Amino acid sequence: MGKWIKSACCVLVVLIFWLIPAPEGLQVATWRVSGLYLGTVLGIVLRPFPEPVILIISMSVLSSVYLQLKDALSAFSSSTSWLILTAFIIGHCFVITGLGKRIAYFLIDKFGHTTLRLGYVSTLTDFILSPAIPSNTARSGGLVYPIFQNLAYTLDSYPDKNPKRVGAFFMSLLYQNSLTTGTLFVTSGAIMPMMIHLSNTIMGADITWLGWAQAMLLPGSICLLLTPYIVYRINTPELKAIDNKALAKAGREELGPMSTKEKLLALYFVLAIIGWVTGGITKIPTAAVAIAFLAISMITNVISWTQVMDVKSGWSTFVWYSGIMGISDALTKGRFFIWLGEWFHNNLDLHIFPPLIALAVLLLLTMLIRYFFASTIAYVVTLVPVVFTLGQVFGLPAIPLLLLVAASAQLASLLTHYGNAVGPLLFGAGYVSEGRWWLTGHIIAFYSMAIYFVVGLVWWHVLGLW
Repeated sequence: MGKWIKSACCVLVVLIFWLIPAPEGLQVATWRVSGLYLGTVLGIVLRPFPEPVILIISMSVLSSVYLQLKDALSAFSSSTSWLILTAFIIGHCFVITGLGKRIAYFLIDKFGHTTLRLGYVSTLTDFILSPAIPSNTARSGGLVYPIFQNLAYTLDSYPDKNPKRVGAFFMSLLYQNSLTTGTLFVTSGAIMPMMIHLSNTIMGADITWLGWAQAMLLPGSICLLLTPYIVYRINTPELKAIDNKALAKAGREELGPMSTKEKLLALYFVLAIIGWVTGGITKIPTAAVAIAFLAISMITNVISWTQVMDVKSGWSTFVWYSGIMGISDALTKGRFFIWLGEWFHNNLDLHIFPPLIALAVLLLLTMLIRYFFASTIAYVVTLVPVVFTLGQVFGLPAIPLLLLVAASAQLASLLTHYGNAVGPLLFGAGYVSEGRWWLTGHIIAFYSMAIYFVVGLVWWHVLGLW
């Protein structure tokens, strides 16, 4: 389908909502904005243009045709938008300074003398980097993947030669790691601040960085402890023992001595973690800590302004995220989600189920629908508002619903090789067949969500979140 046909489909959706009378109980202006929202989401799914271009077009329509300029630009001043942008830039600091690689080689040196333990090294590396790098592609694809690809080559494992020696195990596990660690912190997944924003808007439920980490670390850590072993059993490598000392030494020699920039970055990262953890006491917002991290990094030349501008994925995400949230906020002001909740209440009855069963049904639906989405972003902006609205209508506990849907948004990407941007990179390395990839992903995704549902709900009850 050509880009102009795709564009025409998006415009058609907007026109239909413009021409069809607004349903009872909803203002005409809000009805038309909802059409613009759906047309924008369809654009994100079909991608006739990159996401930022689509949102700029939508914002121009909202401001010039619908005359809602303030709403179109409202989210650009949101602390959430700035948290996402700065988190991407902080992640870039780990790449350009070499600190991310140095951490990985240190862990390989200390713990990686068997293939299974080396798998746990990849898990631990991804975990350590996850609070600072919100992009799966940047964290697992940009930092961890090159290291373990080179390790596979060093150990004579190539896509077309000895793929099962170690390469298939590494590539499968890196994908599972990436999506699991992406659930653990607000700053480890770019979609997480968006989901908190939607939760706060629709259900009136909010959560801090520390609160999220406390809630997710217990079920997430259980998943991270089990996943490498399960993947190891599914994709058992032919090589069991590794000369980790030689590999780590070669990697460190290539990096050279630890630079001043790396030392400063490590210090700032520790201080940022402290700032995020103590935010409830100091009252310093999470985004303010991240901006301060960025400011001191530029002042001390850990990263230059030119390098900040080079973080194209971060700036792109800043534009499309702020744009889609601006349109969403316009719908909220027009009481669209209240109207939608009333419509669901009148036409769909989940009260026949106990609350936990209704929660499980919603969660299962959020997972199964992911077969149809090649973009986590598109999934979140399309379905998450609907799920939260349903949860609000049927009286489901808001914070557990937020946390479970957030976990599902990441982990359900494992069901396919296209559900997250890092998937095509790791699957495309050519070590694993599609059938084996899907088998591994289905096992990990469903057992992980079972842990989040069972252990998570019990733990969140202990924490007083419901």
